[in-house]
Amino acid sequence: QVPLLCAVEMAVPGSLPRTIRVLIHCTTTRTQGEIAHVYLRGATILRKDIAQ
Repeated sequence: QVPLLCAVEMAVPGSLPRTIRVLIHCTTTRTQGEIAHVYLRGATILRKDIAQ
């Protein structure tokens, strides 16, 4: 049994097309500095502040 979160993506002019957004909650002993956020291909424009 897994609770699901449902949301509808707003239509925003100039937004990245065909994007799948994933929200993952996890418990870890790692610090925030040890976690790497991965953005593939053109998705780096979604979060320029944390994309590598």
